[in-house]
Amino acid sequence: MNNQQISHRIKRIAALMNLLEENPFKIRSFEKAARIIESHPEEMGVLIDEDRLRDVDGIGETLAHTILYLAKSGGSSLEKELEARLPEGLPELLDLPGLGSKKVRILWQNHHILNKKQLHAACRTHQISKLKGFGIKAESKLLEAIQFQEHHARDFHLNQALEVAQRWEEMLSEMEAVQQVELTGTLRRRSELIQSIDFIVITERELFQDTLGNKFTLTASEDDRFDLEDESGLPIHIHCIDPEHFAAKQLVLTGGKAFMEFLDEKLVEHDATQEELLRNTIALSDNSEGALCESLSIQWIEPELRDAFYEFPQDQTLLEVEDVKGVFHAHSTWSDGIHSLRDMVETTRDLGYEYLGISDHSQAAYYANGLKPDRVKQQWNEIDELNEMYSDFHIFKGIEADILKDGELDYDDQLLAGFDFVIASIHSHFHLDTKTQTERLIRALQSPFTTMLGHPTGRMLLSRQGYAPDLPAVIEAASANDKIIEINTTPKRLDLDWRYLKMAKARGVKISINPDAHRKSTINTIPLGVMMARKGGLGPSDVMNTMNAESMKTYLLNRRKR
Repeated sequence: MNNQQISHRIKRIAALMNLLEENPFKIRSFEKAARIIESHPEEMGVLIDEDRLRDVDGIGETLAHTILYLAKSGGSSLEKELEARLPEGLPELLDLPGLGSKKVRILWQNHHILNKKQLHAACRTHQISKLKGFGIKAESKLLEAIQFQEHHARDFHLNQALEVAQRWEEMLSEMEAVQQVELTGTLRRRSELIQSIDFIVITERELFQDTLGNKFTLTASEDDRFDLEDESGLPIHIHCIDPEHFAAKQLVLTGGKAFMEFLDEKLVEHDATQEELLRNTIALSDNSEGALCESLSIQWIEPELRDAFYEFPQDQTLLEVEDVKGVFHAHSTWSDGIHSLRDMVETTRDLGYEYLGISDHSQAAYYANGLKPDRVKQQWNEIDELNEMYSDFHIFKGIEADILKDGELDYDDQLLAGFDFVIASIHSHFHLDTKTQTERLIRALQSPFTTMLGHPTGRMLLSRQGYAPDLPAVIEAASANDKIIEINTTPKRLDLDWRYLKMAKARGVKISINPDAHRKSTINTIPLGVMMARKGGLGPSDVMNTMNAESMKTYLLNRRKR
């Protein structure tokens, strides 16, 4: 777990204590610790490895023990013990937006609502809106949140699934019984939300079952699949196969609705079905998907494309991580970032990038220590000083300017004209209707000072829907006004949704792969954005920050002149 995840769990433990009306001093110490962890410049895992965790002010013995287990295993015996003292299902109410421990206690003790199912029923019959401290608006939001969470109850973020998969792949590869192991299914296709991690393994089934069964509880299925659950809660499916059928099994298990429909059409031409393909051995030049596709006279395409593209132009190249030369959309301690501007610069440079476009929050984001005009100019001075220090790296002066309710950008024109680039983003008034929200975004895109649009829908995967503008209209406006749209690589955003990238590409809208980094470690979420770009069929020429530093300087200067 990273600091943000640990902080979230510590806050939840404090909320559970509050529900149980435990010692207020102890509760406050956990709440304080959560804030310290979230804003700490070093990862808790590093402090643990170097035996420095107890050196952090506000971290006592109980907290240190809890943080240790959260960082290393993702779980906490204290959290489980607190949950066990509450009615089953009640702790889940704390995960709903707008429900703190105080309101959950009222629902529990005064109205005997113990779980989401009972709360859902009470919202649907409008009982909640009649309770003191709730109201019609709160009831509507709760109902929406419950339905949203139910829809995504089995989903996990892509980055979490990748981390778990890497650990399992390493473990499986080290097993003597395993000859080869590869990812398959939705994770191989790099879907943004994952319900299970699927592996295809070349092994002898009985030997594999004996080896793995000594460590884990396995459920066996008739098709040579073993199921178990990772400690994170992610289901793990392991498909055991012999070498002769590896390519066919991988092709079918990787899936992708569009691709599988295309595959079925091609198999009909060969008087075959998927079942026959899996059952029969086909003579191949090598045991690979590529050779199998060639034998079936179909084009092999990258797994990421199989959700939407059943064929792909062979002369086009998909984006690779190493194609990205620089980073835009990063925050520092000038606004709400955890690390200093220089720290962010040094980390970006150490990762091999050629430039950093710093974009702290504008003044309207007062909650994020947004920059007043005088502080903007102070930051520019620091950027000038840093640029004099590096001959192989450049810092661009930017801002994440709030799009105000009427679509105007934060700051006056004179100040906006002084930035190298401006990211226009919505951080307020999420609940405007689709027409009004779309008009707001289009007006921001019409501003001569906007360079790119940040997190276009404001979605938070597994948390909220976002503000649902008319995205085709927004993309058209970006095209008409020569604006860039970002793929925000924050794992909980991945916004713009990859499903709209084909449309953006067709309209000539450039994309920027942006980490929206608030600490050094999150600069390196760019590979997630590259995965999304590949799913949308983007190549290097479709992405703005594949330009090198000198080309980017010229590009941004010419935009400012225009």
